[in-house]
Amino acid sequence: MSDTRQDSPPRTTFTQKLGLWGYKLLCGVLRITNIKLVATFGRGIGYLVWAAMPSRRRIVARNLRITVDPTMRADKLGPMVRRNMVRTCMNLACSLKTGQMTDKEEQKSVRLVGADTFEQCGSNGHTAICCIPHAGNWEILARIRSHFPKVEHYGSMYRRMSNPLLEELVYRSRTAYGCEMFSKEDGLRAVLKLARTGGLLGVLSDQFTQEGIYIPYFGKTTGVTPLPALLYKRCKGKGHLISVFTRNTGLGRWDAELGRLIELPEGCDSLEEITMHVNRALEKCQSENILDGFWMHHRWKCTANFAPKDMFHREMIAQYGKLPFRMIVCMPEDFNEALYTIPALRVLKNSRPDAQLTILCPQEQQEFWSSAPELITNVCTTDGKTDVLRQLDADEIYKDGPFDILFMFSKSKKMFRKLKALMPIYTCGFEDSGFKLRTRYKIEHTGSPRNRAEDYLANFKRFHRLDAAEVEGLYAPLCTGNAAQACYIAPFSTLGKADSWSEDKWKELVAQLQQPVSLLALQQDREQAEAMAARLGIPCVITTPHELAQHVGPATQIYAVDGLLPHLAAAAGATCTVLMAGRLAERHGICLGDGHKHVCNHMPCHPCHRKDCDMQPHCTEDITVEQMLGKS
Repeated sequence: MSDTRQDSPPRTTFTQKLGLWGYKLLCGVLRITNIKLVATFGRGIGYLVWAAMPSRRRIVARNLRITVDPTMRADKLGPMVRRNMVRTCMNLACSLKTGQMTDKEEQKSVRLVGADTFEQCGSNGHTAICCIPHAGNWEILARIRSHFPKVEHYGSMYRRMSNPLLEELVYRSRTAYGCEMFSKEDGLRAVLKLARTGGLLGVLSDQFTQEGIYIPYFGKTTGVTPLPALLYKRCKGKGHLISVFTRNTGLGRWDAELGRLIELPEGCDSLEEITMHVNRALEKCQSENILDGFWMHHRWKCTANFAPKDMFHREMIAQYGKLPFRMIVCMPEDFNEALYTIPALRVLKNSRPDAQLTILCPQEQQEFWSSAPELITNVCTTDGKTDVLRQLDADEIYKDGPFDILFMFSKSKKMFRKLKALMPIYTCGFEDSGFKLRTRYKIEHTGSPRNRAEDYLANFKRFHRLDAAEVEGLYAPLCTGNAAQACYIAPFSTLGKADSWSEDKWKELVAQLQQPVSLLALQQDREQAEAMAARLGIPCVITTPHELAQHVGPATQIYAVDGLLPHLAAAAGATCTVLMAGRLAERHGICLGDGHKHVCNHMPCHPCHRKDCDMQPHCTEDITVEQMLGKS
């Protein structure tokens, strides 16, 4: 037996000593208690945990939807959650008893299946890499060492406990029957030595790891350890991959399935390919009795750092992946501000092959976002007649499985509380929102003003390692609008009366354009727009945000005051010249498309961000038609 732990004595506290004494007392009680009584007690604890911990129920429900059926609803899901939590607590309670069992108790409680194959694969210089899922009572696998006398080395990987005193006691309990334990914290040298010399080595292979290989497990991509594949390759042709698991067959009784070889096809040599076959084997094992799985923790995690794209085996995701990586983006209520998120949405969509975006927005924005299905899969409204949670619960959206991450760009606390019920694993948003977010974005003040869209991109790079430079067409228009050549003036702003230009200047502009010109306005400005168009003697086009692309496109030139309309027009491919009064062009200028021009008069009060202006003269009065036309 080899001890791979460090020799330096652990520093202990009273709390750690108290934990040790409590554990020793528990072990003493378990040693004289029948395994069936322990199992019954564990089941009782399971019912209490199920009743008292709704957050754990939601975690189990999420995992079962992924492993069983993403469309499964509460009527079927609820009983499965309860049964799984009860069985899990029973298995955990019995795992404490496992190390205290006598040989007679072990023979009555554990039945070995496939033991001959198991032993043969780890004998005569060969190494069996045992891929173990978190299912059943996996502590049994350390207890059954005595059944395999022909195997020279019998070991397992494990993670150290934070309490060094408790760690010492548990370590000695696990190694008492000849099982060698290798701590992940000590590195892989001793483990690789065992792989080369031969024996049986267990690895809990279904543990999430951020640094692992990202491939599908039960059809949903997640971080998977490549350790079994790495050890297999180090065996130099004398290695065998075996899926090993324990299955509960009754009160205090288990089957240990030991003889299921994982067959690799010819030419399967990469870590990704080998790990994918390990995953498939573990899926099959757990699917036989899904309720034995330890589903009370987040198996399919999402963290601040998205997995690097070069770690995705795209062919395997395409072949085995059935559930997307689901992101909710709750849009700002201000439509103009929401448009600045378009480059960020493209970065999210490009972040991984299985990315899916669901947009939550006010009704005013719904049709606009629905016009980009290649970027956005689902659009729901936050202020419609139907509650947003009921919309997200619709079959068409529900079928793709649970959500993974929430980007909260709205500042509605009420909406945030609602969305937390969906239990996205990770939440992000700007720090001034007042929410308790996992990642809190900051607006950093740089040496020179930057476009509002850059705030989103800078935070994505800082917190999620998502590089906007890798996305092609980052600032391209969202859609291609009307291809007909056209010229418009848009004299009305959604920002208020402070962003305006005198009607005489507009009349002079129309006269100098020397081409047919129409007045373009949104529905809320219909009355005054039609009256002004009549005075100027030009046609008037009234539109809505989602219908704007029917009138403007790549061959359209628009002269407008600052506000929503020119930003929407740019999203459809139009070229805009924008008169900016209350806002700074470098900060709030159009972010999509090319060739736009922003005209402003830098007075001491600029930018003021006011809806009304009582300054005389108005800051736009000195802006000439020649400046708008680019002639001066």
